[in-house]
Amino acid sequence: MQRIFLLWLMLLPITVKQRSHIWAWAQARQAYRCNLAWMEDCGFSDTQQQKLKHWYTQTSWSTLLGHLQNVPTLTILDDAYPFCLKMIAQPPLVLFYAGDLSLLKRKTVAIVGSRQIQANTLAVLKTWVPELVRQGYTVISGNAAGVDSVVHRLVLGQRGQTIAVIGTGLDYCYPKTNSALQKYISEVGLVLSEYLPWFGPKQWHFPERNRIIVGLTQDVFICQAAQKSGTMVTAEIALDENRNLWVLPGNVLDPAYAGSFDLIREGAQILIDVTDFTQGNDNM
Repeated sequence: MQRIFLLWLMLLPITVKQRSHIWAWAQARQAYRCNLAWMEDCGFSDTQQQKLKHWYTQTSWSTLLGHLQNVPTLTILDDAYPFCLKMIAQPPLVLFYAGDLSLLKRKTVAIVGSRQIQANTLAVLKTWVPELVRQGYTVISGNAAGVDSVVHRLVLGQRGQTIAVIGTGLDYCYPKTNSALQKYISEVGLVLSEYLPWFGPKQWHFPERNRIIVGLTQDVFICQAAQKSGTMVTAEIALDENRNLWVLPGNVLDPAYAGSFDLIREGAQILIDVTDFTQGNDNM
């Protein structure tokens, strides 16, 4: 019954934060019926309650719920759900997936960066990613344009293991140019999504997605970040969640790396050589 309730929560037109509040309410009362009994206790306004009541009575949610039960899912109740992900603020209650869930039990590192990848960043990644693969790391990124897709391709080119956490449902890909890459990762690696399979991209999906990338690992590489960027959002989440934040050096005169140097000022660790990371982790 709990699993059905979690899947039902994913159908509700509410925010991640609201979904977490409802789940906490249900756990406290052992109340897992697919109804709206929690609305007042969970602080929904009159307007929000009216919208939810309309959704509940006018949407064929029981049909959608039946469909979701046939989609591969990982819930926060499952043994395979990573402990480190469970510990973040507002962990995803359900993840839809395609691929090999056993990769979640391997040692991991996340690598993220800008969509406009600089030549210096590309050169460093081409040297460092193969070493991470040789060291047995599963590399996590977001299958976005730029750094993310380069990282995934470099890992796959070394026959390594990679996990893509995407900001759409599994039936979609953003950007569309990465569709073949996403499909291949789903066949040989793992693709994860918090969103219903039929959901396309929304602007707020990507910062929400970033907390999952951070939650899946203890180590996050920032290899290129402008001051105002999605990469900086990921870095801030990593700092908030007490993850190890590593910054790859860049050109101090290039604004494409301005955010990276801000992170160094805030105490992020500088990586001069990837062995600084791999040897340090081997000694832990």
